[in-house]
Amino acid sequence: MTDHGEKTGACGHTTRRRVVRGLASAAATTIASPAIAQFSFGFGNSDQDGPAAPGIDLGRVFTGLTSLFEGLTLGEEDEIRLGNALYPRFIDRMGGAYRNRRAQTELRNFSEDILATTGRPNLQWEVTLLNNNTVNAWVLPGGKIGVNKGLLRYTSDEAELAAVLGHEIGHAELSHGLSQLKSESFTKGLTSLSREALAGAMGGDRLLSDTLIDALEFPLLQMVTTGYSEEREFEADQHLIAVFGNTGHDPSKAANFFRTLLEIMPPSQQATTSLYSTHPGTEERIRRIEAAASDLPSAQRVARPGGYAALKRTFPTRRHLRRRG
Repeated sequence: MTDHGEKTGACGHTTRRRVVRGLASAAATTIASPAIAQFSFGFGNSDQDGPAAPGIDLGRVFTGLTSLFEGLTLGEEDEIRLGNALYPRFIDRMGGAYRNRRAQTELRNFSEDILATTGRPNLQWEVTLLNNNTVNAWVLPGGKIGVNKGLLRYTSDEAELAAVLGHEIGHAELSHGLSQLKSESFTKGLTSLSREALAGAMGGDRLLSDTLIDALEFPLLQMVTTGYSEEREFEADQHLIAVFGNTGHDPSKAANFFRTLLEIMPPSQQATTSLYSTHPGTEERIRRIEAAASDLPSAQRVARPGGYAALKRTFPTRRHLRRRG
């Protein structure tokens, strides 16, 4: 595919290379921290005016009054392209795949029944266990899921891990990645330099080019690891209830992992992850999950634990979080 950045000449190409290097440096510094993920990228100010894609009012985009991706038609093929292109990069940036083939297989085995509930069979679903001690998980558009090994030490039973996966699958199932890209809130969260870089990478025909995917890498990394809008998080939570209805996991345990997050997060914690959204936000989500779970009819089947027991032999639950019954 043609690299639309070549049309901007050497100056524009050099500017974009500088932007990408700056983004990479900021991301690497932030992600290296073992604490709960909180990403805030500061990219500085541009000393060169990059080219704007035709039809984009950068004055409005830079003031956050409109979406950078407003009017750009993106669909399932684009979700798949984004996921396939960025998944290996995200795995590398989040600590790499955990080097235990058996543990990777056990996580995939556990995920099989949960992934089988999807209504989007064209997505190329994939789950990778990451060598990262942060209590988090994330999903890229296209169904590419990362689960940190640190999270496994905080799940007390298979229903809690199923809730995590059901939530993340919901984001991909409901195309939250693309819809948030098109939102004004996504544009507002970008610095002027990153907005300029994205606008320039969109090129004349405004397709999801390889250049644009490269420019999206770090904004998407921030988005999928720190969480979506409140509305989309609620929707993903409701999706996990639907997953439980199909897999036979105990709906009374659907909110337990989110309660665990409240236990391990300081009340003053302002950072968010893809699963945690501050104390008041998470408390409201728990209320909604429990309300939806109470309306779920009795399971017609018993959930298959898959590789969960084997996973817990490698990643035993923290003693103070082990629950009875």
